[in-house]
Amino acid sequence: MPRQPDVPAGALASLVRRAFGPSVAVRWERTPDGVSTRVYRLFRGAETFYVRIAEEADQNLETDAELHGRLRGLGVRVPEVVFVEPFDPALGRSVAITTEVPGTSLARASCPPAVARIVAEQAGEDLAVINRVTVGGFGWVRRRGRGWPLHAEHTDHERFLTSYLPVDWPGALASLLSGSVLTAVEEVLDEERAHPPAAARLAHGDFDTTAIFCSDGRYTGIIDFGEIRGAEPAFDLGHFHLHDEERMPARLLPALLAGHGRVALPPDEPSIRRSAVLSGLRQLCRWLDRGWGPGHPAVLSRAARIAELARPVVSE
Repeated sequence: MPRQPDVPAGALASLVRRAFGPSVAVRWERTPDGVSTRVYRLFRGAETFYVRIAEEADQNLETDAELHGRLRGLGVRVPEVVFVEPFDPALGRSVAITTEVPGTSLARASCPPAVARIVAEQAGEDLAVINRVTVGGFGWVRRRGRGWPLHAEHTDHERFLTSYLPVDWPGALASLLSGSVLTAVEEVLDEERAHPPAAARLAHGDFDTTAIFCSDGRYTGIIDFGEIRGAEPAFDLGHFHLHDEERMPARLLPALLAGHGRVALPPDEPSIRRSAVLSGLRQLCRWLDRGWGPGHPAVLSRAARIAELARPVVSE
């Protein structure tokens, strides 16, 4: 996916004046990470803030402001939204400004595995609180403003479960996954259908080591709620399992689960693995729909990981 173009400097300057006042000196730079979402880092003296611009014109980031406020009220270490507008005509999007979570992502932290495990364990406590929040429906959360509880795009679990999967199964997946792996994936789908969640729970949606922040070996918070959705309770743990060891040599899922367990009983291992397989499968299908070919490195890597995870789920 191509990186979204920079926003007009004049529109960003006007936004900053409205948020901080005309007499406050603020400078900014675009962060290198945002692709579909444009994010800017603001510097006001010694303070750092972040501007997030909604991906779509009909998204209202007041939804995110409400969520962040409620999570902070529950003790979760997430950024504070200090300014939000439902729609900025100059940008054609809703905008929000948040405080900084100190430090750097665990994915980029130069810390030994033992320290990384401690950070992941502490993050697991916050994740457990996030995942206890109920959502009305499954799939992408609808950003419609400050209403509560949150509502998602699908009313039933089945539509979320099979979203982005080929209607004419297995479609393009046949060129990436062997017959035995496809059979295992089908059994994973059947098993998930047999155990639908009683209610959708809030999922961070993109929870891996890039979302966990730390400073001097200490956990400081969770960032980037741009992909929030209603999902099964194991969704975030499954997503983390899917990506575990991609950016760090240490396996961190056990530490994350240990922290999670101090707050709430985590889902069992087969449920986490099923969620990992299904999350990877939907992601893979989205990439194929975008025109990424079967030889794309990311496509090959994801297919290999799905194959690795799918078989153990069935054997258990």
